[in-house]
Amino acid sequence: MFHGSIPAPLRSIIYEHAGTWPETDIYIGCSGNFTIERVLASRFGNTRPVHGNDITAYSCALGWYLAGEELPYTLRPEYEDTLGWLAPYMEDRADRLAVLMLGTRFLQYVGKEGAYYRRMLDATQDQWPRMHEKTATKLRTLETRLGSFYAGDVRTYLREEVPEQAPVVMFPPFYCLSPEHRLLTADLRWVPCGDLKAGDRLLAFDEEVPDGRTHRRWRWSEVARSEPAAKECVRVVLEDGTDIVCTADHPWLADRLPYPSRTPRQWVRADRLLDEAPYVIRLLDTWELARTYEAGWLAGMLDGEGSITVGKQSVKAGISQLPGPITDQYIARMESLGFDTGAHLRPSGVNTLALSGGWPEIARCLGTLRPERLLRRLREQDIDRLSIRSRGNPHVKVVAVEPVGPRPIQSIMTTTGTYVGEGFAMHNSGDYTSQFASIDAAFDWPEPDFGELTEDGKEEIIAQVQDRPHWVLGLHIERPELRDRLAGVVQTANRGLPIYVYAAAGPRRIVRPRQPVEPIPMQKIGVGEDLGDKMSLHVLTGGQFAGIRSQFMSKSIKPGSPLLACGVAVDGKLIGAFAYLPPKFDPSTAYLMSDFPVSWTKYRRLAKLIVMAASTSEAQLLLQRSLSKRLTGWATTAFTDRPNSAKYGRGIPGVKLQKRTEASSKDPGDGVHRYQLQYGGPLGNYDLAQALDLWKRKHGSDMKKDDA
Repeated sequence: MFHGSIPAPLRSIIYEHAGTWPETDIYIGCSGNFTIERVLASRFGNTRPVHGNDITAYSCALGWYLAGEELPYTLRPEYEDTLGWLAPYMEDRADRLAVLMLGTRFLQYVGKEGAYYRRMLDATQDQWPRMHEKTATKLRTLETRLGSFYAGDVRTYLREEVPEQAPVVMFPPFYCLSPEHRLLTADLRWVPCGDLKAGDRLLAFDEEVPDGRTHRRWRWSEVARSEPAAKECVRVVLEDGTDIVCTADHPWLADRLPYPSRTPRQWVRADRLLDEAPYVIRLLDTWELARTYEAGWLAGMLDGEGSITVGKQSVKAGISQLPGPITDQYIARMESLGFDTGAHLRPSGVNTLALSGGWPEIARCLGTLRPERLLRRLREQDIDRLSIRSRGNPHVKVVAVEPVGPRPIQSIMTTTGTYVGEGFAMHNSGDYTSQFASIDAAFDWPEPDFGELTEDGKEEIIAQVQDRPHWVLGLHIERPELRDRLAGVVQTANRGLPIYVYAAAGPRRIVRPRQPVEPIPMQKIGVGEDLGDKMSLHVLTGGQFAGIRSQFMSKSIKPGSPLLACGVAVDGKLIGAFAYLPPKFDPSTAYLMSDFPVSWTKYRRLAKLIVMAASTSEAQLLLQRSLSKRLTGWATTAFTDRPNSAKYGRGIPGVKLQKRTEASSKDPGDGVHRYQLQYGGPLGNYDLAQALDLWKRKHGSDMKKDDA
């Protein structure tokens, strides 16, 4: 019924502080789902009045109900024909609130054309009496009560409604993709959304199918707002190995079926994808800038001899060239990069070398090679002549949606309300006022006035809370100037964002998650022992990997939950471990999240053997079984103060440095080391026996000084 909850450690902090306050009323700002009110009700019952505040249609309905007030919500005249059947279910307060709560699920189907939407509305009406009665009955048994509820801007509430001496508790919504995930810009670059700013141009698409059209169209768009925030997030894991961290309410364009059909694609919250529409739409593949000589040559050819034209139903791009060695070289080099060029000899004797594959392949080619003249020419054309629906749009199955706790995110708003994130069709995350837009659309209610919450507005709220004798304030960002007021730091998950709880006075505590560990029933190699002759892999449980990881990896590296973790043994003795995550950007490349040796052996280069074991055909087979898909490579990230990594840099067949980033104020990396290095290599080029033999020949005699 109520969505969201406060973790037990936070409840304890609120209990401790509220118990020391004078026995007066308590005021809550930004009530949201009234979790704080419920915490205080469980502590004090109804002996100490609690007062709430918020601005959304949903929260105001809950607040007025809990405060014993009427719910002034009536159907708008334009919805009488489609929703008039709700009238008998809105007779009293509980009935009316039940309608609004259930409306957050089904109102999205109202007013939309198509058999699917009609079926959903028909099914809702068939089940409505039972659903409504069940919800209204629960509401009537609620014990939580409010002394009052204020619908309006929290700054006005604190300034004009809350008594100066009254205690205040507030976890403000200073809260959509994780900042490292990439959006497609208008010049066909994939840019981390954390690097985007207001005014940047994007390539996006229609929010809904335009009138008179059958499909959404591509659109030029612009970033209207981009700001860092924090919010409860989920990891959406896809069948192709992609995993994307986003807010739970982040809308994806999704389908109920694994193939294009007459069923309209719909916007679905991330946390409801598995239940409502488990196939998300990949509009384009992602790509990286090609930096080879051949790529530069091709970009020059396209800029000098190329053209691009967006037609009514398609886009054409390519070059015109007389038959001969230059034409042959162009075709060969394009093919080497995976681009197909169909040659058509015109009567004039000139070859038209057109890119094949339609818009998805043309976009990938232009974005990879970056011929600047053609990119400028593309931005001058009417991209909205192109439909986003093409044979190149695969439906990718969602295999898991995992809660990951509070995370840093980048709140992005665009002029179209849409963008392409990591190749997928996405919508602006539901912001504070649009989360319950369907209620606003269907019901007339006294909407409160409130101002835009800018950075200055956030500072004003923080200052207003502190300007009173008793308060508790929860923030997802540490405030050094409030360090002496820190009441607790609560981290609800290993990789979760810490919640900094500040208070006027009282005890302090730090609460972090406890990670379960298990022993590995295998002897470790001794300090002076020689390596044997038979290397093997052993799949580890999460607890076993956590246990060995905590012994031999840096404590500054945050723990994670791997897709596959393996111990590496030689002649039955453990020498190290590695762990993989699903592919991040390239669907055929798994991400090597951890690889480390046991620290007490005499071999200086044992870490290289663990990397080699992780790239063997045996490791490849285990990974492919875990994901039920073909994998051909691996990638990893190393942080170091040197421009190359000693572990990955030399002596491992096929491993290459793919990218080097130097830390800066804009991109601090891990905040400790100077360089962030991206390495990668092939999977399955040798087996375990070959890897051990190769390592012994290259590095087996390289001992630590004490053992030499």
